[in-house]
Amino acid sequence: MLRPAILALLFAAFSVGFGHAAPDQSAAERATELAEQGNCTEAMPLIRQALEQDAQIQDRDLKRRMGAAGVRCAMMLNHQGAATTLLAWLEEQFPHDPEILFMATHVYSDLSARSSQELMDAAPDSPLVVEINAEKFEKQGDWRKAIAEYRILLAREPRMPGIHSRIGQIILTLPATATSNDEARKEFEQELKVYPQNAGAEYFLGELARKGGHLPQAVEHYTNATKLNAGLPEPYFGLGRCLLDSDRAADAVGPLETAARLAPGNPTIHFTLAHAYQDLGRKEDAAREFALQKSTSEKIQRNTETVKRNVSGVPAPDSGK
Repeated sequence: MLRPAILALLFAAFSVGFGHAAPDQSAAERATELAEQGNCTEAMPLIRQALEQDAQIQDRDLKRRMGAAGVRCAMMLNHQGAATTLLAWLEEQFPHDPEILFMATHVYSDLSARSSQELMDAAPDSPLVVEINAEKFEKQGDWRKAIAEYRILLAREPRMPGIHSRIGQIILTLPATATSNDEARKEFEQELKVYPQNAGAEYFLGELARKGGHLPQAVEHYTNATKLNAGLPEPYFGLGRCLLDSDRAADAVGPLETAARLAPGNPTIHFTLAHAYQDLGRKEDAAREFALQKSTSEKIQRNTETVKRNVSGVPAPDSGK
């Protein structure tokens, strides 16, 4: 059953630009047929009507076809709200469906490009345009140009949050030099002066301190990051690892368990937690985590090999064999 919040969004999105269709005994079939034929203006009101009777549509293949065709029509008609809310409906109805996820990837990418162009057209002098340009260079891997754009942005808006942190992360992405860690550290420290709530900046300061062998400082930064954003697994893992390296296995278990809960597919977290349990004599817990480390590593390896085979043109092995 469609959640009320998403259903309300769907109705609101479809009320813009589309009228109410007359009742039809087979609204879903008719809507799908029209949409798949490209008759989008006629199809969209019928899709709205069909969604109002979502619980009465028993044919899941029809639901899937109707939703996918509706997304394509919404994009053709430039009804962005309808497109995103239909995608939300599809992702709820068909979670983890590869084709739906593929469609979502392209739709959100297209919407991002459209919004970016609209921003440039509407406010070409906005500092946000400079930020978008910097982000484009980042995506292209042109790190030096990205930093240069971010510097231009900071010259115009020195108090804009997030920018120093982005520069710091790019510096750490570039080949290491004798001064790169210090340069990155200065950026993260400056970020916290501009925006003290930036959990990412605290986390990276923790990473730099840990790599420099300054474990008490690292623990402080990681702890600050967990307080600022309790949903990030990385600071909990960094904190647990530092505590374990400081011979404080009993203190390390809590943050490592939290990290494992937030990122259950990360084998390194399971491996480190297993060692913490082992140090405390908790053999069964350690064995469980070592098994999880093994299974998650194998899953990542299988997925990587499958992607490589598909990219190279060699068929992936039959998963049923």
